[in-house]
Amino acid sequence: MTILQAILLGLVQGLTEFLPVSSSGHLVLVQKLLGVNPETDFMLFSVLLHFGTLLAVVIAFWPDIKQLFLEFFRWIGDGFKIKNQPYRRFIVMLLITVVPMFAILPVKSFLEEAMGSTLIVGIMLLVTAALLLFSERGAHGRKTERDATWLDALIVGVMQCFAVLPGLSRSGTTMVGGLLRGFSREFAVRFAFIMSLPVILGANILEVGDAIAATPAVPTPVYIYVIGVLVALVSGLAAIKMVKFVAKRGNFRPFVVYCTLIGIVTIVVSFVVGS
Repeated sequence: MTILQAILLGLVQGLTEFLPVSSSGHLVLVQKLLGVNPETDFMLFSVLLHFGTLLAVVIAFWPDIKQLFLEFFRWIGDGFKIKNQPYRRFIVMLLITVVPMFAILPVKSFLEEAMGSTLIVGIMLLVTAALLLFSERGAHGRKTERDATWLDALIVGVMQCFAVLPGLSRSGTTMVGGLLRGFSREFAVRFAFIMSLPVILGANILEVGDAIAATPAVPTPVYIYVIGVLVALVSGLAAIKMVKFVAKRGNFRPFVVYCTLIGIVTIVVSFVVGS
């Protein structure tokens, strides 16, 4: 792996993991462009990039995460009583969102392989654009962790399951799910990003062993790994800040236009050169 590849893959991971434009879809496109598959050819590097973006979420939402961590132990000490504490409700909502993922895990690899063509990626990018455009109708809610329901959390968790399809944005679908359930714009963003932490962390912990085993005989220099992770971290923080700004305005049109254009180009290219 070259430094240029590390920087490019770090940028793709950091920006597309959080911008509602689908990281998996863009990785498929990068695979076609570079003639490599980051998740197999550079498996350990791919895992490290995900940890870089995970760290970006922790930094961006540290006040919330710190409070959730502290409240978790207070919750245990109180015998798991909610006591109408907002952050305890937040914790329960996060746990609920993880439940639907157990149903999708057994078929996740099959879905990613079956749907990994550029044609399908293009179609799913158009679906992402449509969801973002439709979400603007529900961008005036006021629910937060104080009054969102368990059903709201479950529905957003189910929306997250659909994001295993390459081209369908995880951050986009979860934010859309929250907005359509009446979440405030600010809470929809916070909830979408913070709920990604257990999913990203769990998935990468499961892949660490295979990633280490797949390390080539001539390993990539450590400094290249460091460069890629730092690029993913910094670009991830920039992407989160951008999403916060756009969501606050309640206008996802820039991402709608981007996903539409990239989706159309991807579909055309898939017919011209094959998927």
